[in-house]
Amino acid sequence: MATKIESRILNSLLDSYEKSRTFIGENKNQQTFKISVAKLFPEYDDDSDFAFYKEINTNLESLKTKELVTYKAERSGKIKTVFLKQDSIPASYKYINRIPKADTNSQLLGLWADYEKTDEIYSPLLKYIHEQKRHLKENKSVQFFDGNLSEYKDILLAAKAILENQNEIFIREFSVKLFNNSKRLESIESSVRSLLYNYGEYDDKETVFEEHNIIKTPTYVMLKGKGILNLGQKIDLEKIGGDIGLSTQSLRGLVSVELNGASVITIENLTSFHKYQPDNELAIYLGGFHNSVKRDFIKLVYKCNPKAKFKHFGDIDAGGFYILEHLKNKTGINFEPFNMDIETLENNKSHWIALTSNDRKRLCNLAEKFPDYKKTVEYMIKNNCKLEQEGEEQI
Repeated sequence: MATKIESRILNSLLDSYEKSRTFIGENKNQQTFKISVAKLFPEYDDDSDFAFYKEINTNLESLKTKELVTYKAERSGKIKTVFLKQDSIPASYKYINRIPKADTNSQLLGLWADYEKTDEIYSPLLKYIHEQKRHLKENKSVQFFDGNLSEYKDILLAAKAILENQNEIFIREFSVKLFNNSKRLESIESSVRSLLYNYGEYDDKETVFEEHNIIKTPTYVMLKGKGILNLGQKIDLEKIGGDIGLSTQSLRGLVSVELNGASVITIENLTSFHKYQPDNELAIYLGGFHNSVKRDFIKLVYKCNPKAKFKHFGDIDAGGFYILEHLKNKTGINFEPFNMDIETLENNKSHWIALTSNDRKRLCNLAEKFPDYKKTVEYMIKNNCKLEQEGEEQI
């Protein structure tokens, strides 16, 4: 069994080997893998600590006797550089009970093969796997994999199951369904959210689960303005005089929504929803990126009122425009932007917020992808501004 010092020496040498071009078979010249003893063990050069100096030399001699390393000692006995014997690399792994990186890579490739689906819903996961395969070829680290294969399997399993999920479910209930453990998903939640956010079409990492109906609190659709809801009995929103929240359970019993000529406006932020005074409109609080519960309600409204005008009121920033496009794409309804233009920006200069470098990058990508916003985006970049709904003086 290897000593701690032997393990440290061999691990350092094997790290150097696994990071090399030789490891991935791309180096035509013979490489050597070496370490400086004094750099690995700074106390080695301390003349006052002869016992430690002697212990290091004893361990190095043991590794050399086992034909795992080579070195040349100075006349004084000091050893400056240690080399890994490449024909003994498999033996070095075995001696310190270290799993070879090549074996781990093979396991990863085998694991990814089980997730190579063709359905569009798996797009974030497929993009992630494609990128990680490139990482392996270039000998880069695999994102969200820290060497613990068991935990990594859970991350992939959770990501796939979340993409497949259609019905609203509490996160702990979903965790039991996947892992037979109510807290397991929460323990890997950060990695799963980041994976899906980085490789999917989401505006906010914190709402990734919610968009796929994995929730921590029940979803409510908040409404006000004009509209008659048929829930077995009819509810006339105008007669309520304020807003009303419908839970997922209530929405299951919703048969129809009658607008009688009113238009529809979705509102991104809660403060703006409360401030907004509908004018012959059904106002719906969207809450940023929307999940299928809210989308299904909106699609029912459209089905019952196909001639109604649909508008969206959001922040004048990249996120607000992406939410609008996401809404249009997911519902199939041609929403028009409301108060998301140059005129609104000019009327609220005192509440402008300066753009970050990430804002600029996202805005440029937005203008390229959606030319309809090009003029507004160019104005924002030129004037270094964006505007939150709450900053608008008149709503």
